[in-house]
Amino acid sequence: MLVTLLLGYLSMKMDTLPIGNCKLERDRILEEWVVREPEVAPVFPGGQDSLISFFSRNLHIPYREDIEQPYYASSFPMFVIDTSGYIKKIGFMSYRNPYTLLDSAVQKVIVKMPQWKPGMCNGVKVPVLFMLPVRL
Repeated sequence: MLVTLLLGYLSMKMDTLPIGNCKLERDRILEEWVVREPEVAPVFPGGQDSLISFFSRNLHIPYREDIEQPYYASSFPMFVIDTSGYIKKIGFMSYRNPYTLLDSAVQKVIVKMPQWKPGMCNGVKVPVLFMLPVRL
């Protein structure tokens, strides 16, 4: 299955970091203190190509005829990568699309992810909010 991942990360706030552009903000959806634009972004082991390969191998979407899924082909997960590089919290940007089977399958893959190299600001490891849109 070919999965296209558009990588990016969202903004957050950090009051206690040393001088620099990094700011720790409280995310309203996940209710976590995170950095939106770290100086060094978190990195999946092996990089972006490994992340895409990981999703392609692990994403399994069950088919259900009895459930109508008008926005089945897109999912907009976001999660916090903590200072140790582990996934701390997972949420979804809903826009107009309700929670779908794809969201459920994507969440299962995110939970299986190995430890990332954490994001950094001014030489300090920081929690980063990461958005990872998935389109089939």
